Amino acid sequence: MTDAATLQAKRFSCSVSAGLVAGFLTNPTETIRVRWQVLSMTSPSATETGLLQFSRQILKSEGLIRGLWLPGCTGWMAAFGGAFGVRMGIYESVRCGVESTTGLSRSPTTAFMAGLCTGSLANAVCCPFFQAKNRLQAQGSSGPQRSLFRELVSITQENGFTGLYRGVPALFMRGGLIAGGQLFGYDTTKRFMVSQGVQEGPVVHLASSSVSAVSAVLASAPADVVLNRYQAGPRLGKHYSSLLDVASELARTEGPLAFYKGVVPNVVKFLPLFLMSMPLFEQLRRLMGLGYLN
Repeated sequence: MTDAATLQAKRFSCSVSAGLVAGFLTNPTETIRVRWQVLSMTSPSATETGLLQFSRQILKSEGLIRGLWLPGCTGWMAAFGGAFGVRMGIYESVRCGVESTTGLSRSPTTAFMAGLCTGSLANAVCCPFFQAKNRLQAQGSSGPQRSLFRELVSITQENGFTGLYRGVPALFMRGGLIAGGQLFGYDTTKRFMVSQGVQEGPVVHLASSSVSAVSAVLASAPADVVLNRYQAGPRLGKHYSSLLDVASELARTEGPLAFYKGVVPNVVKFLPLFLMSMPLFEQLRRLMGLGYLN
């Protein structure tokens, strides 16, 4: 194996490992977010219930494991682990390419541009896993429980192979915006703290990850809501003709602010997700002799 191939293999092993661990540990908050976003599709009046009360109801009636941790867990691990693995595995190469092509020096702007490219690609590739986990999580513990493989087979039987990529334009957009927003916030915070004399290490990585969670959510919220409703619709008896159909109904029936529905649980989800994945990724890189992300 060449030095370049070895370097790339190390990058992928670090990013995939960090993504899988973070996906497993954060599945409960991801399940709450998806179920909250699609709640009005089946129970319009239920949206009057607050998010905290909604979460308590699930815990009381279904329990933490059955209601929040098991639904779609393998799907979320495959989706986030795969997407994070691809995104961060090729991030440095893409960022160098962006800087070479545009003539820009290394900055939060090139971090955003590289994240936009790698995030779009990574999420599009992992679309089948995102769709399967959305359907499983939207259903929760009600109805027959399926494995990730069985859900993928079910999607294929319903809509053919192309059905696995239902909603891929929104996922492509959302993935790019999440990664772009995340890496912009991460790079900005990291550079600022280091410039102020803070030695790079876990403290810098944790602080940068916290900021990146907010910037990622704000950048991607509309695409996130539309995608989750579109992909979870068939499991809940709602069949939309297109992503535009979802967006039109949402704006008409619930208003513009509905596109930011789930922002709070999304931040709650991304905060621990990034607090786990990015610092772990940075430490794995250091242990593998790659140094911290530049």
